[in-house]
Amino acid sequence: MSAAPRVEFRVGVADPLGYCCGLLRAADAKGARTVVCVPEAWLDELDQRLWTFSQPDFLAHCRVGEPLEARSPIVLSERADVRGLQGRDCLVNLGTEEVLGWRQLPRVIELVGADAPAKAAARQRFRMYRSAGCEPHNVEP
Repeated sequence: MSAAPRVEFRVGVADPLGYCCGLLRAADAKGARTVVCVPEAWLDELDQRLWTFSQPDFLAHCRVGEPLEARSPIVLSERADVRGLQGRDCLVNLGTEEVLGWRQLPRVIELVGADAPAKAAARQRFRMYRSAGCEPHNVEP
């Protein structure tokens, strides 16, 4: 049996999409292969930001189901389900619900906004991870 994933919560993020771009830049620099679960309402904006986030740092990415998915270091998904994805090191969740298949990844990062509904949903996910045998860590954003 494989080790439980390392689960991190970064709570009170004022600009979740901007923070996510910085996080993905750091992960990409380390050679990580990341999947980002992002609410459909934010998908186009995150996609655009990754193209324009930083001139010197091109963040190659695609959406789930696109032809380059297997080779892309960053894959964006509007679905909270990563069970069909292979070869990923890390899940970044921008959504408010549990991501199906999270246990198959060695690392999970939950980015939580500063608003009350996002925090309430994060508390539920925190309890879910604990009940699944993980000990989530809070990391300052």
